[in-house]
Amino acid sequence: MVRGSKNKVMRRSIWLIAMLCGYSLAAHAQTPAAGTVHASVPVAADASNSYALYLPSNYSTAKHWPLLLIFDPSARGEVPVKLFHEAAERYGFILIGSNNSRNFEDPSNAIHLLAAEVKDRYAADPRRLYAAGLSGGARVASSIALACKGCIAGVIANGAGLPQRAAIADAENIEWFLVAGTTDFNYPELLHLKENLDARGAASRFVVYDGPHTWMPAEFAERALAWLQLRAMVKGIATLDRDFINKQFDSRLAEAQAAQKSGDILTAVRAYRDMASDLKTLRDVKELEAAAKSLAESEDFRKAKKSEKAALELQDEIANKIGNLVAMLNQPPDARVAIIEQVQSAVHDAYRRQKDASNAAQKEAIARGLASAFSLAAGNGEKAMLKKDYSSAKDMFQAAEIIQPESPWASYLMATANAQLGEKKQALQELNKALDKGMTNRKLLDDAAFDRIRNEEGFKEVAAKLSQAASH
Repeated sequence: MVRGSKNKVMRRSIWLIAMLCGYSLAAHAQTPAAGTVHASVPVAADASNSYALYLPSNYSTAKHWPLLLIFDPSARGEVPVKLFHEAAERYGFILIGSNNSRNFEDPSNAIHLLAAEVKDRYAADPRRLYAAGLSGGARVASSIALACKGCIAGVIANGAGLPQRAAIADAENIEWFLVAGTTDFNYPELLHLKENLDARGAASRFVVYDGPHTWMPAEFAERALAWLQLRAMVKGIATLDRDFINKQFDSRLAEAQAAQKSGDILTAVRAYRDMASDLKTLRDVKELEAAAKSLAESEDFRKAKKSEKAALELQDEIANKIGNLVAMLNQPPDARVAIIEQVQSAVHDAYRRQKDASNAAQKEAIARGLASAFSLAAGNGEKAMLKKDYSSAKDMFQAAEIIQPESPWASYLMATANAQLGEKKQALQELNKALDKGMTNRKLLDDAAFDRIRNEEGFKEVAAKLSQAASH
């Protein structure tokens, strides 16, 4: 997402979130039906803005409810609301997912409008306002929490952590549920954030799923809301539920023991430590502390830390080698052909090393390095598109396709650049490649970049296939 001066704009509007702490429901506000996911609820003050919504099935204004504001990097509010809604029903959370905040655009107006909408329309508990996001959306969520100084109780940060240049000291009074995939290029960032939060005694938990830089699986969304519920009980702002606490203890102990049994000593130590920290005021945690201490003093732990360090260094090596070449694509057009050839060579070498890698950690590290370079290429291309520099964008998207040839997103982005350059045939070819690689979101075709080819038969065929797939 764009930073610098835009962060100043964001800070000027984020204060409106603080109004939630003294909200009062507007008597005339009509509440959408509870117990169902609403894909698009227009904001009362500005119908050009909207949000996805889930209200627990027993929602009423007779009491206050915890509320989670969610930010998807592509403004797909319905995606995370669907992801979290089963857990929200179980734990009684209101979910609001912005349909307007997106990467590379200033989110302050969307935040401004959502703050006023929540204040006027929903019975939110001012002590239990949370924010969540994926990637750039996670940075928006973190920015709000840091800027409003205490009005956001906790953040679910999926695939990214703090905004650029944020001070860790400003984060220590916020509760952090950090989650990343094994091949998420931002895995190291979240790991280091967790270590820094632990050093400051901040309440946090770090969990890792098997997968890339994307929204977490539903099982982890459930863990996230369960953790926020547990933390609210620890602070005395949610009713103490001994049955819930015991189930959390049993399930998390089983996770820690399974990690230990499998030989994943680092995960086991972190799991035991987090359990002890979360539950120390609710039950006896001496055995958990002892287990963590014993493992942390073992030779296996020392070796595991050394291997983890080597894997992170390998990721950096791959990311920097390819990323530096991608950055060079900002050269004049006549120099880009040679640079693309160098990108191809470096990527080929990385995939060869991944195939020959001796263990899963090395393979995952190389995958993260490639994903980091891919993110750089795709992100630079999207920025070039916003500047209407479609030729540069095309080169960046070409690099992205080389780095991750199976990515439908790369082919889709290439199609947007082709379309803007008037390359109709190539644009349709890229759209069909994206379709073959697994693109499923029909709404992506609504992008204004495709206005030049919208009436082409080939475009209509792609749209029909996507619509057909969505109906099944």
